[in-house]
Amino acid sequence: MGKSYHAELIEALRRDPQEAAEYLDAAFEDDDPEAFKMALKHVAEAQAVTSQVIEKVKFSQDETNKRVSRKSNSDLYQINSFLHTLGFRLAIQRCL
Repeated sequence: MGKSYHAELIEALRRDPQEAAEYLDAAFEDDDPEAFKMALKHVAEAQAVTSQVIEKVKFSQDETNKRVSRKSNSDLYQINSFLHTLGFRLAIQRCL
């Protein structure tokens, strides 16, 4: 039996940081905080597989949920919506 979709997604996000950035950007662009939260979890899981990023940045899955669930995140989507009205948008890019 082949790998599950989830396992393949995590592997792809782990292998290619640019794909991970594009995945986050696409999830953010959907204007759905729950989709963005799931994408953040996927990327964090993928990075933790090889580099222990979760430990390095010192936040657990629970803290990830808290950070993404805060009211300020809905404000972020409101700002993005306003930027769309002006012909702009926020974007996710990889830090080098």
